[in-house]
This record gives sequence, C-alpha cells and structure tokens, in this order.
Amino acid sequence: MDLRFPYSPAEVAKVRVVQFGILSPDEIRQMSVVQIEHSETTERGKPKVGGLSDPRLGTIDRKLKCETCTANMAECPGHFGHLELAKPMFHIGFMKTVLSIMRCVCFNCSKILADEEDHKFKQALKIKNPKNRLKKILDACKNKTKCEGGDEIDVQGQDTEEPVKKSRGGCGAQQPKLSIDGMKMIAEYKAQRKKNDDPEQLPEPVERKQTLTAERVLSVLKRISDEDCQLLGLNPKYARPDWMILQVLPIPPPPDDLTHALAMIIRHNENLRRQERNGSPAHIISEFAQLLQFHVATYFDNELPGLPRATQRSGRPIKSICSRLKAKEGRIRGNLMGKRVDFSARTVITPDPNINIDELGVPWSIALNLTYPETVTPYNIERLKELVEYGPHPPPGKTGAKYIIRDDGQRLDLRYLKKSSDHHLELGYKACGAAFK
Repeated sequence: MDLRFPYSPAEVAKVRVVQFGILSPDEIRQMSVVQIEHSETTERGKPKVGGLSDPRLGTIDRKLKCETCTANMAECPGHFGHLELAKPMFHIGFMKTVLSIMRCVCFNCSKILADEEDHKFKQALKIKNPKNRLKKILDACKNKTKCEGGDEIDVQGQDTEEPVKKSRGGCGAQQPKLSIDGMKMIAEYKAQRKKNDDPEQLPEPVERKQTLTAERVLSVLKRISDEDCQLLGLNPKYARPDWMILQVLPIPPPPDDLTHALAMIIRHNENLRRQERNGSPAHIISEFAQLLQFHVATYFDNELPGLPRATQRSGRPIKSICSRLKAKEGRIRGNLMGKRVDFSARTVITPDPNINIDELGVPWSIALNLTYPETVTPYNIERLKELVEYGPHPPPGKTGAKYIIRDDGQRLDLRYLKKSSDHHLELGYKACGAAFK
C-alpha cells in the first residue's frame, strides 16, 4: 500500500450534478479575503498591504506564512481578493448575450416585449433547452418598436362584445435599435412622424443615436423579474442578467503573468474615481471610463478584432485569460486533453512488406521503453530475477527490467542502482519489464 495515501473509512460521495453559473458581486466579495486598493506589489522590500501581493492573498516567500490560512508557500493554495470598480464595466465575454437580452426586454420597464398571445412567443415557451429558448424569444421580440400595453384604454366599463386583449402590462415606450460597436453598445431611435400634422414635421429633437454606458445597461437588467429570467433561459439562482456586467473584479493570488494587466486596471480605476471626486466634466469622465473598459476587456481577451493590443513596457503583448485557455497550447488541448502520460506513445504508421497483414511492427528502441509492471510470485520469480540482472540495457536479443517497485510503493530505477544487493527481489514486489516479448 502507498503510504502517501492511507486508507480512509469515510464514505465516498457520488457527484449527482455539476452546476455552472456566474458569480454575483456579493459572492465575489464573500469569497474575497482582502479588498485591493493599490497597484504596487511591494513597499520597502516587503509585500504591500492592500496591494497585488498582499500577504493575505498567499505567500510567495519560503520564509513567510500565509496570513489567511497560516500555511507555508508549498501548502497554501492561494486566496482571491477583489477590486471595487469605480463604474460598472462590460464583460467582453458576455457582450453578445447581454445584447440578446436587451433586445428582448423593454428599454424603459424591463418587461419582455413579446405579446403573450403571439404565436412565435408561445412556440418559444415550449422549448426546454434554455439557450435555444433565448434565440426563439429574440426572434419574437427583435422587430418590436414599442413596449405594448402602456397606452391601452380600460374598456371593461364599455358595453362591447369584443373580448379584452390580455397584456403583459408594458409601459408603451418606444424601443431603440441596439447594436455593438467594439466595446460600446449603441441605441438608435427611429425618427417618428407626428400624426394629423405636416408629414415633414418631426417630433421635438431627441438624441437619435446614444452610446449606452454599462451603468445604463445594468439599470435595465436589474429590473428584469425572476419569472422573466426563467423565460429568457436563465436560472436567476445561478445566473442573473445583471451579473454579466462587472461591478466587482476578482483578483487572483500572486505570482501571476496577469499582475501587470491588473496593475493597469487598478491604476485607471483610481484615476476614474479621482476624476469623479473632483467633479470633472462628463466628457472627461467618459474618456477615463473608456480607458478602464479597454484594460478590463484586454485582461480577459487581448486579441479582440479592431482593438490595439495591451502591451508591457517592453512592447510584448500581455497574455490574457482567454489565450491561456484556447488554442493548441492552451489549458484544455495542451494540458488536459494532450498531456504526456506513462505507458503511452504515438508514431507515424507506415507499410512494411516484411510482416503479415495482421501484424504490427514496433521499433526495438520503443519496445524496450514500453514497460509493464509484473507482480513477483513463486512461479515467475526466477524469470523476473533474470530480467532485473539484465537491467535497462540488456544484451542483443534479450529484454530487461527498468524499475523495481517495492511493496511500500518505493520505486527503484535500475539505471542508477550499482550494488547487486539492491537488485534483490521479494514476493509482492513489482518488476517493470518490457511489454513486448
């Protein structure tokens, strides 16, 4: 038995379900151990309190212990902190989803635009898959230019035979056409012509094209009810639409390649807060907010089309969270699906006229490297002793053993065992010899 993993009498739990969701701002604050306020990492040679290398986030010094869990550098897993953003920011990964939800709900009262009696809306509600349901509800809502129900007259008191039309209780507000331009969301209102008037006369001048701030979008998403969230394919317990707008940024434990990007975000966040405190004009605050939005976006993905790359002082582009995960060298394909493991190899397969159709030729050097652990018994001890004697470099035409695994889990590499007494085999040991005879 391996002494590193002793037997435990605890009952093994079964995983029944895996639930994915979005962290709410409150959850980020609860799991955080410190609020980060400074972009500096050190002060007078020591980690700065409230900085990116705060001792509560985890220690990077062998001599010091973590202030949160009191473990040393090897045992401390690291702890998350958080940064309170001066203004809400768009999360670049959720921009398209936020746009789809915004097109489905009223810009003024946040109710779903589609009429309950609409055939498309009824068909959408029958769909069980939440992602597909959102697409179908979007189809039912995207051509709506007005929130129905606001200017309906109460006709219950009138003596009419016609049934009263069922309404979702909208506000009657005109709906803008929404689109994304880079990291901005644009709302464009159609110019309405006044009834019973000169056809060329337009309504009082309103800004036809507006740039929506993340703050404005957040106020619309916050008003969406839990029932409407369910209809839109979102479970309000795990992923409300307003959580897709960043209000609090989680700060990972040090050391990290992302520390440089985070330092830039903290610096620009503080600049924006200072401008708001000083009462700067709206266009100045807007410029500072756009700069912070750029750094938040490139922190997640630094290869966005139409945007310059965020770089370090040397000019090298910063490696974002997205580039760590995707592509061939990323975590998924590079480290999880394509990781190097024992007893495994790959090669280019080629035909050979010297072997039969049902045979497979393995190069001698590979065949000697592929080993199989065989437990020592009274019946094979003599044969395995011979393999151990030949060792990792057997004579031509013979095969040898590469390792001995003792019954306590200790592994002995025969390349480095010079004494013949170390080659001793006992019942229960394992000898790792060539897998091919």
